[in-house]
Amino acid sequence: MSAKLGGDALASPSTSSSTTKIIEDASSSLPNPAHKLFLPEPLTEAAVASAPADKDATGDTNTSPSSSSLTSSPLVICFHGSGESCSPSWDALARALTAAPLRLRVLAFERGEDNPKPPRATADLLAYLAAGGEATKPPYVLVAHSYGGAFARTFLEEEAPREQVAGVVLVETGQEGGLDAGVEEAQYRRRVLGRRPLSVVRGNSLMGVEAQIAELEARAATAKTAASEVEMQGLRGRREMLKAWDEEDERLKKRQLDLSERTARKRYVHVPDCGHHVVRDRPDVVAKEVAWVVENMGRGDEAGEGEDGGGEGEDDGEAERGEKGWEKIRRIWKGMFGMLFGRLKGLR
Repeated sequence: MSAKLGGDALASPSTSSSTTKIIEDASSSLPNPAHKLFLPEPLTEAAVASAPADKDATGDTNTSPSSSSLTSSPLVICFHGSGESCSPSWDALARALTAAPLRLRVLAFERGEDNPKPPRATADLLAYLAAGGEATKPPYVLVAHSYGGAFARTFLEEEAPREQVAGVVLVETGQEGGLDAGVEEAQYRRRVLGRRPLSVVRGNSLMGVEAQIAELEARAATAKTAASEVEMQGLRGRREMLKAWDEEDERLKKRQLDLSERTARKRYVHVPDCGHHVVRDRPDVVAKEVAWVVENMGRGDEAGEGEDGGGEGEDDGEAERGEKGWEKIRRIWKGMFGMLFGRLKGLR
């Protein structure tokens, strides 16, 4: 399933933190208090009484308030991008996920100023989860943004944690690098997520550049001089570069759908009115995708509705094509910005 979400497609979530408990103080039993563990407050007795009864591991009905405990829901693990941290960029999303009706646990895992490579950061995360007890027990839903995708996919390389992952949401990932090319393609070939739900969210990283080009075109059209006509020709070339970038970026994003089986529940969501920082700027979109993943947890035996990423899953040449695609993007960016902003200076 492919969806295109604009500015009015979803209602913004409440940012109230009244139902959210945050464990981040130094007295916590969890290591590294820099991380934030968001826990929804327990349901009131009235809310428990009116909620549908749960089933325990034996299939018996639970009617006590303990059946709606804080740890009965999945733990959402947040992997932030490069040069940023989860807080405050992810705080609005965390509040939306811990609020009713989702009431999920959320771990904002901070890699710190030294920004370790994915293997070391994964080891740190596993140690944190092991020390957290009930608060950090599986199942896990991984949500990654940008460079964080390399860390989420490294987490999937660990066999035991991988089996505890119930679903994944990848936001503006796929072009970030940081993951060994051999590991990346091996994950595609073996469809590492199996039949677990997967959502791939793509923003519009070129939105700001497109606006700049439009401004330059308007100035050149108004000038109506020989120099401005030359400028317009150059800007048309820049638009062709943007088109090439956009097509390659879309290919790289959709390629990630091949992390799960062809018949798995997965979908691709495009948010054309948002730039690269979808988690920060459109937490409602990401919250909706997490809700969709949670809704589809454990439904691997049912036919999926999602589209595939276009790869065959067994093609040894895909890694080389992926690297060439990334190099193509780098060349486009280098040429586009070098020429575009040189002309921008001249117009001013």
